[in-house]
Amino acid sequence: MNRPAYRTSKQALWASMVLAWVVILALTVGAVAGVETAVAFGAVALPSMVAMIVAILGLHRAFGSLDYRAAAQASRAYDPRADPEAGA
Repeated sequence: MNRPAYRTSKQALWASMVLAWVVILALTVGAVAGVETAVAFGAVALPSMVAMIVAILGLHRAFGSLDYRAAAQASRAYDPRADPEAGA
């Protein structure tokens, strides 16, 4: 079984998370300062940035093992020796 290939490095994941926090902080500072465009843009950007941080911190890694399980199940599905009913 081949391991799933992840093309994103840890540095890229960390950079994305740091930049998401920078956007959140910039929007917060802009909103506190009373900049109307920051408030308007924050309604769209803030949920996106929070979702990206959550995805980077846990969801991708928590469910990444499912790639291994799916690959193992797929290789067993096409291997007649792994299925005891296939020989009957």
